[in-house]
Amino acid sequence: MKTIAFFSSLLLVCLFNSCKETDLCQLKQDETYGSIEEVLDLDCAVGEPNNLVIRSEEAFQSLFNTTPCNGELPTIDFSQYSILGQFGGATGCERFYSRSVQVKENTQEYIFTVTVSECGGCEPFEMRWHWVLVPVIPEGYSVSFVFETL
Repeated sequence: MKTIAFFSSLLLVCLFNSCKETDLCQLKQDETYGSIEEVLDLDCAVGEPNNLVIRSEEAFQSLFNTTPCNGELPTIDFSQYSILGQFGGATGCERFYSRSVQVKENTQEYIFTVTVSECGGCEPFEMRWHWVLVPVIPEGYSVSFVFETL
């Protein structure tokens, strides 16, 4: 009888702990760093090229005029902000994306880095765009893109 009670208790403890929303793979959760004002949720198929810098309303609208988008495009004040977009993918049962925009004043460069943490042997490969809103990029500044997988 003690054995049945012990195993029943053990089973209940395992069930309750497995239902918690914890990261079993010990991966970094989705995070943003640096000069990012907002991660934009733009569900659109843009195509080539895989890295984009959008500095005007005209460029923003023309990019999405010919591609299907789910939902409405946000209103952006391009006198205050620019948009950076980077395409990339990952596999694994769990995937978390961290995004960072670093501004190097001495070299007049923005560096947009997307870091993917993935875990597990699952097969689905996810490809997606990563869009971030940053303070307006000054004229003369270049933008570099880095996509890395941990």
